[in-house]
Amino acid sequence: MQPPYYTAADLAAGALPARARLGVVGNPIAHSVSPPMQQAALDTAGLPHSYIRLLCEREEGAFPALISALRRAQFVGANVTVPFKKQAYALADEADPLSRLCGAANTLVFRGEKTACYNTDGPGFERAIHELCGCGLAAQRSIVLLGACGGAGAALAAQCVLSGCPCLTLVNRPRPELGAMLELLQPHCRPGATLRALSFADTAGLRAAVAGASLVVNATSLGLTAADPLPLPAEMLHAGAAVYDLITHPTPLLRAAAERGCLAAGGRSMLLWQGALAFEHWFGRLPEIEPMRQALATAAGA
Repeated sequence: MQPPYYTAADLAAGALPARARLGVVGNPIAHSVSPPMQQAALDTAGLPHSYIRLLCEREEGAFPALISALRRAQFVGANVTVPFKKQAYALADEADPLSRLCGAANTLVFRGEKTACYNTDGPGFERAIHELCGCGLAAQRSIVLLGACGGAGAALAAQCVLSGCPCLTLVNRPRPELGAMLELLQPHCRPGATLRALSFADTAGLRAAVAGASLVVNATSLGLTAADPLPLPAEMLHAGAAVYDLITHPTPLLRAAAERGCLAAGGRSMLLWQGALAFEHWFGRLPEIEPMRQALATAAGA
């Protein structure tokens, strides 16, 4: 029986599956549902590879050493998750615009002696929003992003700006990173676009922003457990808005949004599309989506 994940020691000992040429690297990693989803894509495409979980230690130098070992083992590439996305960007020779803007990557591609990195979280999010709303980020009247300073939130904020969102409100607890993010993203806004920041404590400002929003996105961790409070008061939500929660299981926010007549969806669709776009970077073509979607639903128990 295959173990839940492999380690650098397994790799050094030659104890990985013979067909392993792709994987997801993180810590923790046993919970990841990327392997069944990506394996479905590989099998449907007729590619003779297996996709595995790889646990990397957090000590200094462990991540670059593991990536070098994967290259020597003739891996095609890898996905990267918490807490190594910034290191993935730092070690790459080439990077896409979104990775450069947010300083983090979730996909590595090994090309000869070079490593290219991509951030598919942003475009995966855009595909998910298109599935929910029937349009992309540029067509949204106004977007409110809750938890903008988190790892996922920063990538989504950058994607909204690069896609030409006309009005974006970044909401976070008061942190120096929020002002720095405004300064970083402002030069990339399209002419006439509005980019602003709010604290969760600014109830009046948040209420006004949500009242004018066509899309509200939760990138906070609130909702991971059923006892968590909502990231914003339910009465702020209105039927004219769509609500997207990056958490992949049903959350109190999604239930409140549905009760108030909002379009609402959880983060499983973003997980699906970021994985499909990673596959495209590895193999030059998009995989078949439905086998991935079915494998993801089965792995998530839904």
